[in-house]
Amino acid sequence: MKRYILFLVMISSTAVMLPAESVMNGLFEAADQVSSDIPVVLHRDGDLLLGGLTFNQTQVQLGDLLVDLTANRLAGRSGFPPQVVKNYTMLQYPPAQASWVLSGTLYEAGAGYLLLLQLTDNASGSQLKGWEFALGSEGIEPLLKPSALAAGAGSWDRFEPNNSSIEAAVIELPFNETGLTLGEGDEDWFAFDVPQNSGEKVMMLNAATGGIMDTYLELYSPDDQGFTVAENDDFDGGNAALQLPLNVSGMWYLKVRSFSSDENGEYSLMVSLSEEVLGPGEPDEGQDLAAPLNIGSTPLEKRIDYSDDRDWFRVDLLRPLGMEEVLRVETLSNLDLVMEMTDEYGNYIMDDDDSGHNNNPMIIASGLETGSYYITVYGYSGEIGSYEIMANVMVPVKDEFEDDNSMISASRIGTLGESQRRNFTPMGDEDWVRFDVQKEGRYLIKTEGELDTYMELYDGNGNLVEENDDGEDYNAMIERELTVGEYYIKVYPYSSVGPDDIYELSVEQLR
Repeated sequence: MKRYILFLVMISSTAVMLPAESVMNGLFEAADQVSSDIPVVLHRDGDLLLGGLTFNQTQVQLGDLLVDLTANRLAGRSGFPPQVVKNYTMLQYPPAQASWVLSGTLYEAGAGYLLLLQLTDNASGSQLKGWEFALGSEGIEPLLKPSALAAGAGSWDRFEPNNSSIEAAVIELPFNETGLTLGEGDEDWFAFDVPQNSGEKVMMLNAATGGIMDTYLELYSPDDQGFTVAENDDFDGGNAALQLPLNVSGMWYLKVRSFSSDENGEYSLMVSLSEEVLGPGEPDEGQDLAAPLNIGSTPLEKRIDYSDDRDWFRVDLLRPLGMEEVLRVETLSNLDLVMEMTDEYGNYIMDDDDSGHNNNPMIIASGLETGSYYITVYGYSGEIGSYEIMANVMVPVKDEFEDDNSMISASRIGTLGESQRRNFTPMGDEDWVRFDVQKEGRYLIKTEGELDTYMELYDGNGNLVEENDDGEDYNAMIERELTVGEYYIKVYPYSSVGPDDIYELSVEQLR
């Protein structure tokens, strides 16, 4: 094999190549020692890449100078087997193609700097030899500026260049790599093969980043690298994570980028596949795959299988709902779930988190026309597990004080502290209550129960006197001096509620 050495001629007239004598002496010493040790370690043919030197995670000009010095000394050694390639311009010579890589890091140490160099076997990732050198601080500042070569090549890790799907680094799973880097505007593409799933099992992807960078993950299918199948930004602080089944075999693509284009730094990446058996009714991701949820039937058993899982259901109304009728859809579980409702055109209708029994979601919708409606259920904060879901058309039972939905139709309450049991039915209900103050004094007006209620107090002329949300737990409470006259209370729920949710209202003269 023809052996040759590529090197750049040092330009002595360049200002940044004229550091103080103490710095140059340290660099000469490092180049001499390294160029003497490397031939002893490397005995076979291959490519030796003289990489960049970093300071504060940025490749600096001091590294280029050291590479030049080391390359010139190696060039003078006859019979040296490896081919030497200088610097780290990935677009011209990716580190992955080199047999060995010489790189280093510069640290501040007291009044000077500590230079650490390492020679790495690129195939195994093991370090063959390391060196430490002390450099002075006088005159080193110009050499700590970013390297022109590094700025043109982007951040350096062993998978570069992988800035597009065409250049994607093919990885074997499971994959767990630290020390990956992103430069400003950089993006890293990785490709991995997904085998055909067997039987009822599906291939479940687990991918996550780590580190202090604010990273963003995007997943692309084998058929289309221009449209994201899934994406995530903030699973855990600034890190991203994806968990979902891959229903197509072939080469999938994962793109990692920083959330802000001007951010750079290091991150870690973990990617793995596992064969999983999903819950009943899967796959049901999307309107086209929605499971039918029959009105009035027994509860349907389902399961949230993974953090990004969203179960879709279709409810068919064969007739419009009457004036007092509502569609009630609810889940039964020990999970913290969220439910959303849309029409057949994807238009949002409503959502709910914890209005049902045991903080389950429950949707109560009125005024619906004939047609198909879609329900999605997913775990809050990625919660997974089994649940049941059911749908019914019903006429909610109003409390005995209805209809009292306005000041004009307000019902009455005494001032001796007796409680009235009430609910908010029909949907959108608010309760207006009137009481008379016959003796000036201090009065306590409060609600009790597990509902999150809001209270407003008005005088007889309709002027707002006071309002309250959180007197005690979820209840509302107003305590104040009132003069003789007529007063009105308006109570309404702070969040969505169901017809089974009860609260108690009372007014009491304290003195």
